[in-house]
Amino acid sequence: MSGVAGKYENQSQLLFVSSESGYETIGNQNHFRVNLNSMPFKNEDNTILRMSLKQFSLPKNFSNINKSNNSIRMFVKTFASQGITVPNLDTMVTIPEGDYVSHESLTDAFGKAIVAKLIEKVTGFTTSNLTAAAVTIVYRNKVVNSGIEQPLLGSEYNDFKLHIEITCSTGSFAWGQPLKFQCLNVPTSTVYNLDNGSGALGIVVSTTQLFNDSYILLGGKRIEEFQGDTTTPVYNITTPQTSFSSKAKNGATNKMVIASWYPMNSALHTNEYIYISSHQVHSQASSSLENVSNEHAHTFITSNILGKALRHINFDYSVSFRIDEPSPYFSNITSSFVNEIEIELRDHRGRPLSYPNVGNLPIGLSSNDYVAHTGDAQTKDGNTACDLTLLMEKFSNSNGVDSLRGLPEAPQIPNNNFQSNFSIPTRFCAN
Repeated sequence: MSGVAGKYENQSQLLFVSSESGYETIGNQNHFRVNLNSMPFKNEDNTILRMSLKQFSLPKNFSNINKSNNSIRMFVKTFASQGITVPNLDTMVTIPEGDYVSHESLTDAFGKAIVAKLIEKVTGFTTSNLTAAAVTIVYRNKVVNSGIEQPLLGSEYNDFKLHIEITCSTGSFAWGQPLKFQCLNVPTSTVYNLDNGSGALGIVVSTTQLFNDSYILLGGKRIEEFQGDTTTPVYNITTPQTSFSSKAKNGATNKMVIASWYPMNSALHTNEYIYISSHQVHSQASSSLENVSNEHAHTFITSNILGKALRHINFDYSVSFRIDEPSPYFSNITSSFVNEIEIELRDHRGRPLSYPNVGNLPIGLSSNDYVAHTGDAQTKDGNTACDLTLLMEKFSNSNGVDSLRGLPEAPQIPNNNFQSNFSIPTRFCAN
C-alpha cells in the first residue's frame, strides 16, 4: 500500500483462528464464532476494513502416529475371575509410533497396545490367554476374477469407527468391570499424577500425554479435565468421563468390546472442495452455490463466501483440504465496529458439511454390547478441526475530501514571470 491508502498499513492485523479450541463456547467444527472482546476492529471516518483469507487448513483426517497423538489413559476397578485378579489400574496405553495406512492396521495396533499393558500390569494375563482382535471393517471396491472392480454392495458401507474385542481364554473368565479409556486433551501446565492402584500418587502424566490428539486419531470423546485424586481415584468415580464405549460382550463375557462413538476418519472424501464463508462478507454468487432449495429464483444472489479450499490426497490416501497460497478474494467491511467474526464451512453445493451420525452403532456391533453416547462435554459432529488465518486491513475510501468541509481550496502557486500593467491608486487603498 502507498499514499493515502498506505497510511493505515501499521493497523493491519493477521488473525489466526482454530475451531479446535472452545467447542462449548464458540460453536462446533462447521460453524463457529470468534469474539474479539476488548480488541475489536474499528473503522474511522473515511476508512473501510478489508477482510481476506490468507491460509486455511482442514488437516488430513488420518494422522501419522507420534507422541502427540498416541497416548490414551486406561483405568479399571479391581475384580477377580478364574484365579486372575485384575487390580485397580490407572495407566497410559501407548500406540507404537509409525505410519498406519489403513483403519484396520491402526485398530490392530491399539488393541495390541491394550493387551501389552494388561499383561504388564496383571499377574495371570499372558500372551497365550489374552488377545486382541480388530473388528473394524472398511469396505473397498471388490475385484472379481475377471479383474473388473465392482461397487460396494447395498448392505455395505463405511463408518470408519473403532471396534476391538479383547478376549481372555482362561476357563470361564468374565470381565467383572469394563476397561475404561480417556483421550486426554487438557491444555494446562498443572502437574497431574496417575494413581498407583491404592489411592496414592503414581507416575507423572507427561505434557504430551496430558494434551494429546488421540481423540482425533481414534474417534474418541475429548476429555478436557483430569479426573481422579488421592481422595477419589479415577477408578472409584461412579460416572467418570470416558472416550469410548466399553462393555463385556453379551453372551460371551470373556470378551471386552471397545468401540468409538465418532469416526476414526471424518469421511469427507466425497467433497471436492470446501467453501469458507462469513456473515461479515458480502459479495455475489450464483444461486446454485448459496440457495440450493431455490436455484431458479434469479441468476445471482448475495454471497458470504470468503474462500475455497481444494481437496488434497495425501501419500497415505487420507484427505485434507487446504489453501496454501493467499486467496485472491477479499471483502470490504463498511460497518464501523467489528467485534465478532463468524466462520462457517460448507460443501461444494453450499450445504453444511455432513458427518456420520454419532448415535449409529459401529458396523457389526450389537446394541447389547454398546454403551450409548451421552452427548456431554463435546458439542460437535465429528472429530475434525480446521484452522485459518485472516488478514484485516484498513484502507482509506476517499482522496481526502471530507463531506462536512467540501473540497479544499486550490493551491496558490506564485509565478514570478507574471506581471500586471494595472496599478491601483493609493487613494483608493484602505487606511
